[in-house]
Amino acid sequence: MNENVLEVKIETLTPLWTGGVNGKCDRLHETGILGSLRWWYEAIVRGLGGYACDPSNSKCDGKTHCDVCELFGCTDWARKFRLEVDFNQVISKVWIGTRENRRGNYLKRKVSGFMSDDSIILKIIPLREISKNEWALLNETLKIIADCGALGAHTSQGNGVIRIVKNNLPYQYEKVDFSLLKKDGKGVNSPNLDGFFFYKFQLKFTDDLSNLIDKHVFWTHAPNDRRFKDNWNNWKELWNKYHFLPIAFHIRDTIRRLEFNINKRHNIFGELGKGSKVFVSHGYEIDKQTVMVRIFGYDVDNHIKNEIKINLKSKLKEKLFSGDNDYLESYNFKEGKTGKEILES
Repeated sequence: MNENVLEVKIETLTPLWTGGVNGKCDRLHETGILGSLRWWYEAIVRGLGGYACDPSNSKCDGKTHCDVCELFGCTDWARKFRLEVDFNQVISKVWIGTRENRRGNYLKRKVSGFMSDDSIILKIIPLREISKNEWALLNETLKIIADCGALGAHTSQGNGVIRIVKNNLPYQYEKVDFSLLKKDGKGVNSPNLDGFFFYKFQLKFTDDLSNLIDKHVFWTHAPNDRRFKDNWNNWKELWNKYHFLPIAFHIRDTIRRLEFNINKRHNIFGELGKGSKVFVSHGYEIDKQTVMVRIFGYDVDNHIKNEIKINLKSKLKEKLFSGDNDYLESYNFKEGKTGKEILES
């Protein structure tokens, strides 16, 4: 390996999606990975008291720019590294129906993206000098993504949960020196890691999930939607081959209903043309009967966070299963932390 090429090897626990031409994820686009890394990097810089611009409306340039643009680049200031991605395959698409929307139409959600039988390798090639503090910030970005967040796009729809297998970036154990961050610029203050929450829930089912899929117990579409056809073989492939259960839409549908005010609901969970502030993963395998689910977000009122933490279990049954039976043996809130706690540590 070229000594100037640094590698981060990751495993995909749920599909990795980066977008592409006409909204299709035909391959893993480096720009999609870079955009996600930058988004989390911005949140950390803001949480540490520095300023980060809004890259969609930035006034940063080659002479005056924020700490994020210093590493990731802006107009007349080149990014300090090149990213290359090695991967191998795409998963099958699984369509999941929805209930009727407010216009009386039936919608469909798809599970798609890339899963790897082996590791996906993120190759980072420095092009100019990267400071110790920048390496420390980049390592912290990767750690937060792997421990409690997600990478890539469509992370509000279940995608992007990863595990870091190997990381040979320098300064992995170096603490970020926030005193070196610029604090006098005109940036934006959201997303800011200080305003994040991160939850993990463990769901254990009454039988092996492969058997439950064979029994068709999971909710897939509104019964009176005659145009929808189940695809249980794809469900089984996702579980047996890729080791995740495509239930992010069920969970997201559940927690959306915890906010009764429609305007607030749209502000938190998004609507057409407006992004979500809450992100939900599919269930990734712990064992043959058990999956872990991540729910995280930012700028969300405490009452919604408490509703998710306390009432998700009681509301989940009717969204998750097709009949009246409850196939959940146990439901445990496994971990809860805030961005503020991560920053303080």
